[in-house]
Amino acid sequence: MGYISSVGLPMPQLAAVVALLVEIVGGAALVVGFGTRIAAVVLAVFTLVASVFFHAFWAVPADQQMIAQLLFYKNVAVIGGLLTIAAWGAGAWSVDARRGRA
Repeated sequence: MGYISSVGLPMPQLAAVVALLVEIVGGAALVVGFGTRIAAVVLAVFTLVASVFFHAFWAVPADQQMIAQLLFYKNVAVIGGLLTIAAWGAGAWSVDARRGRA
């Protein structure tokens, strides 16, 4: 919560709870392939928002920009992977496929 409040986000306690829920429930949904496309889109949006607030390399001192930029672009790559999952679905071994919604 200290890190969340340090970037100026309102209601850091609520933000921490929401972040935990999105990451745990969304990650579990991806692993088992349940509601995969929705989970991937939610996680992609969450990762984009988190990247803008927590890895804003354009707003840090020059001696800290390299790490922040590295983490920001790593998250951009993760977003690309999540959007690929959203586009293609979970695959044949997923819960979605067994339910006939792949």
